[in-house]
Amino acid sequence: MALSERLSAVVEAARSKKAFNIRLLDVSGLASFTDTFAFMSGGSDRQNRAIADEVVTRLRADGTRVSSREGEQLGNWILLDFGDFIIHVMDEETRRHYNLEELWKEGRELELPAEPSPAL
Repeated sequence: MALSERLSAVVEAARSKKAFNIRLLDVSGLASFTDTFAFMSGGSDRQNRAIADEVVTRLRADGTRVSSREGEQLGNWILLDFGDFIIHVMDEETRRHYNLEELWKEGRELELPAEPSPAL
């Protein structure tokens, strides 16, 4: 099943800011408050903020607005709530500590779009 255009845009935006360890979990039927979780990591608080900003900017250009944005002051875990999907941008230590992916392990892993070939 192909990803929605909006989730593809999330992945592209995150990759453009060098996010790594990106995962998408379909939790529809498991969670009553959202359909999909996106998890991704950045190497620093500054990078996490840049990733979150790029995701919001990219989706806003397509008419999608974030309904809640939390965690930017510290930057180690930024949550972006778009209603039908929620994005978690975390540093690796925070991600390992809270281990949300294990909590939602019954969710179905969604295949990420292929990474573009590097320009020569």
